[in-house]
Amino acid sequence: MKYSIQNHYQNLANKYDDFWSSSPDFIRFLGQNIISSLQLVPRDILVDLGCGTGIFSKAILSQLSLDNPIICVDPSDKMLAKVPNNDQYKPLVKDAVEFAHESGQYDKILIKEMIHHIEDKEKLLEGLFQRLNLGGILLLILLPPTIEYPLFTEALKTYEAVQPNYNDLVAIFEKIGFKTTVNFVDYPVSIAKEKYFEMVENRYMSLLSRFDDQQLQQGLMEMREKYHEKSTLEFCDRFVFMLGNKS
Repeated sequence: MKYSIQNHYQNLANKYDDFWSSSPDFIRFLGQNIISSLQLVPRDILVDLGCGTGIFSKAILSQLSLDNPIICVDPSDKMLAKVPNNDQYKPLVKDAVEFAHESGQYDKILIKEMIHHIEDKEKLLEGLFQRLNLGGILLLILLPPTIEYPLFTEALKTYEAVQPNYNDLVAIFEKIGFKTTVNFVDYPVSIAKEKYFEMVENRYMSLLSRFDDQQLQQGLMEMREKYHEKSTLEFCDRFVFMLGNKS
């Protein structure tokens, strides 16, 4: 099976929000941390770059009213079709690097778990630096180099081989001119085993699109054997919050 990130998200669009419908506390928790990290205020012009279905844009607006619509940018038209159709959101089907090098000035930019899909990360970040107003903030959220997710062995090995290291991204941030800080945000996850296995089977992580159907089923068999005595899976979901301030 040929790995295609575009096909992955197009195929996932109709199921994506359902994966997180049972985790409103998690979404709210991350939304709170995004708001505080970006120091969002009502007058800000905010870009959610790689927004998917707009889950975190919606989490932000459920806790803070903004004077301007959130600019929701994603290359998947099917994912963007799930963004609410009202004047609080401005959906834009666009490649991230292309968007970063177009005209427009913004106060705050959110990139959540998208940077690993970008081949030329420096080009993207350079463009975004230019798009930010003076005093603006870019928040890049990614997973750490290793994770505790209850996945099968080959998935975890592949993750560690392809996941960008945040230290390398810090170097790019600082080369471009951002004043950079790094924080770690932990969330204790407790999820029904069958719900999580269903998410894995549906390739809720883009990582899982690197495995064909047979490989995925073998991985699920491994997981079922390892966790056969458990009805609930518990693990720590750790996020790296990288803040770039344009001063």
